[in-house]
Amino acid sequence: MIKLAAIFLTLYSAAAFAVLEVSVVKKAEDAFPVVISPFLTKGDAKQGEIIAHIMRDNLNRSGEFKALDADHIISNQIDFDKWQARKIEAIVIGKLEQISSKSFNVEIELIDTYSKKTLYAKNFVVNNSGIRRIAHHLSDQIHFALLGEKGSFETRLAYVTVENKGNGKREYRLEISDSDAQNPQTIFRASSPILSPVWSPDQNKIAYVSFKNGRSEVFIQHPFMQRKTQKLPYFDGIASSPSWHPNGESLILTLSKEGNKDIYSYHLSSKNMSRLTQDSGIDTEASYSPDGNSIVFTSNRSGQVQVYIKQLKTGKVSRATFDGSYNAKAVFSPDGKSLALVHRVRQDYRIALLDIATKDLTVMTSNKLDESPFFSPNGRMIIFATNKTDGGVLSVVSILGQQTFELASKSGEVREPNWSHYSK
Repeated sequence: MIKLAAIFLTLYSAAAFAVLEVSVVKKAEDAFPVVISPFLTKGDAKQGEIIAHIMRDNLNRSGEFKALDADHIISNQIDFDKWQARKIEAIVIGKLEQISSKSFNVEIELIDTYSKKTLYAKNFVVNNSGIRRIAHHLSDQIHFALLGEKGSFETRLAYVTVENKGNGKREYRLEISDSDAQNPQTIFRASSPILSPVWSPDQNKIAYVSFKNGRSEVFIQHPFMQRKTQKLPYFDGIASSPSWHPNGESLILTLSKEGNKDIYSYHLSSKNMSRLTQDSGIDTEASYSPDGNSIVFTSNRSGQVQVYIKQLKTGKVSRATFDGSYNAKAVFSPDGKSLALVHRVRQDYRIALLDIATKDLTVMTSNKLDESPFFSPNGRMIIFATNKTDGGVLSVVSILGQQTFELASKSGEVREPNWSHYSK
């Protein structure tokens, strides 16, 4: 019996500005067919519709499911022959009952249409403000029950929006949202650029680069706690591309403190600094492997822009990319076996997936200018920024089936995405 527990988080409340619109660019083929039935409701029927709608959108966006609506509410009396004839492999039925002015009882059951067995069933009491959260949580449970792996729906995105204000002025906003780009919240705004936001492993902090003091500096925000923004010490030259160690106790970043761009590690509590690369070439855009034993970074030390991996215990540096003359901005997959990176194809910059062991490189996109890839926590999707004729948007491509959807803002450009880890 699978034991699963719901995790509920209280969201930081802030004014929402850049609401992102989701557009499906390419649909996956041979996805897992499942029906999410309309919920049987007592009380506020709208909340039941919201849960079912979010669950369908989540599963479809993953590229692994073909989640359909039903033309009627499905109760315990299921016509299994009908659904088998339509090649539907699983059905989700739900009930929602309003038990007070602000709380609901939610029941859900996932049923295999061929074995006729219940694969997952749960009852919840949820506050009115937690409706979206419970929908994401249930989407994760369905993903796990059907595929045996975690979903990435009960997680968050961080990104930067840029809006022209006229007279040559721009407003930059650091924003967070649910994994479906809904429920956006602005946690920092400035008239100067914001770059490279990255979630901490515990999902409670975001490190980023800001030019608000007239130079590039690294800051740490606490979006869910009323704590003062932390600024890392000023280092001579440029500070850029922060990335967290898996234990959350230190950051690696690119510094030009000794006249050349190299990778450094900074321990937050001890304030100790250690230099991780020393080469006459430029080393930048580093991030840790999931076990913290190695880093991947971009370097021009070979005369081309390529991706390298350094084993921190032995100090061994090896080149990871060999296809093409430009590969950059690599990040490890959650299992540590692959890299997502920016790969140049003639004059275009696209997102590619590299198998570290075999060196096989697969181009995942067909755009002109893609940047800043990052894996979903389960490693099944990659979020990235891409430049369209009307400005920057975020896109997500699924590893399986390469389904693609875009997140665009009506109020400006969207850049620099990062996907949070699972909640602790």
